[in-house]
Amino acid sequence: MIYLDNSATTPLAPEVIEAMAASFALFANPSSTHACGRGAKKLLEASRAVIAAAMSVREDEVVFTSGGTESDNVAVFGVANKKRGRRVVTTQVEHPAVSRAMDALEENGFEIIRVAPNREGNVVLADICKAINSDTSLVSVMHVNNETGAIMPIERLKAEMTKLAPRALLHTDAVQSFGHVPFTPAKWGVDIASISSHKIHGPKGIGALYVAKGCVVHSPVYGGAQERGIRSGTENTLAAAGFAAAVKLIDLEDSKRVLEMKKRLCEGIMRIGGVHKNGGENSSPYILNLSIEGVPGEVMLNALDARGICVSSGSACAAAAKAASGTLKAMNAPYPKEAVRFSLSRYNTLEEIKETINAVVQTAAMYRRK
Repeated sequence: MIYLDNSATTPLAPEVIEAMAASFALFANPSSTHACGRGAKKLLEASRAVIAAAMSVREDEVVFTSGGTESDNVAVFGVANKKRGRRVVTTQVEHPAVSRAMDALEENGFEIIRVAPNREGNVVLADICKAINSDTSLVSVMHVNNETGAIMPIERLKAEMTKLAPRALLHTDAVQSFGHVPFTPAKWGVDIASISSHKIHGPKGIGALYVAKGCVVHSPVYGGAQERGIRSGTENTLAAAGFAAAVKLIDLEDSKRVLEMKKRLCEGIMRIGGVHKNGGENSSPYILNLSIEGVPGEVMLNALDARGICVSSGSACAAAAKAASGTLKAMNAPYPKEAVRFSLSRYNTLEEIKETINAVVQTAAMYRRK
C-alpha cells in the first residue's frame, strides 16, 4: 500500500506505539493523590513539557483536548466575547471545525466577516486587516490550509491587529502546520492555537490548545476543572504519552526531502497536460492538490485505491459530511470536481512517488479515451 492521505491522518510511528505500550501500567487517574495517581500525573506533565518545548511556549500554556476539532471549538466559543466586540474575522477557507463554529456564532448575534483567499488559496494580510475594526473581539485564521497547503501570514497578523483592535484575540488552527513547518505562536503574538496528535504520527483522540498566559477562555465544558478549567474531564494520559513521543520525532529538516518528493509528484503528473495545481508556491511541503481535466476526482481516487494507493478528493471531514470543497470554491479553482489531494509524510519514498505518477498517468489516459 502507498499511503498519500496524511492530511487526513498519519500512521502511528513505531516509537509512539512503544511509548504507549510502556505507559499502560500508569493507568491511574492523574488527579488522584495516591502513588499510582502521582505516577500518572508525572507522565502527563512530562508529556506536556515535550509539547510545550516544541512550540517554544510555557508548560502551563498547553491544555490537552480530545483533538483538533475540540481545540478549535473551545477556542472559538471560549474567546469570542460580545463585551470586547461583536465582530469576528475569519476566512472562507477554514476547516469545518472553525467555519461551522462561526456559523453558530453568527446565529447568536455575532457579525462574522469571512475573508476571501486569492487564486492561489492564500489569504492576504492586507485583506484580513481591512476586515478588522474596533468592534472586533476575535480573529481566527488557520496557519496551513488542510486542502491546498496554503500558508497564511500568521506571524505578522497580531502586530497589525493590535493597531486596529487592541482588545481582539488571535486564534489559529495549526493542525496542519505543527510539526511540518516552523510554528512559534508566542513569538508571533498568537493568543490561542489548536494542534493535533494524529497529524504527526501520534494517536487519535488527543490534541492540545496553546493558551497564552493571560488569555481568558470561557470553556463550554464543565466538570472537575482539569486542564486549567478549560477542558474538564479525566486526562487521557496514555494518549498524551503517545502525542509526546510523536513530538519528539519532529525534525523540520524532513520537510526538505518531502518537498522534493512533492515537486517530483507534481512535475510527473503535470506532464500529461490539462492539469491544474490548486495552490501556489507559498504552501506546505506536505500537501499537493491537483485537478486533472476530464477525470472526476472520485474516479481518480477509486482507480488509485484499486491499485493500493490512498489519496483523497478533498478534506476528509468535508467528505464525511458529503460537502463540496468550500476552499476550492472560494479560490475560484477551475476544476473543483476533478481535484485530488496528495498529502505526504516523512515515511513516503521516491519509489512510491514514481509508482503514483505512473498510476495517475495511466488512469487519466484510460478515462480520457472514453
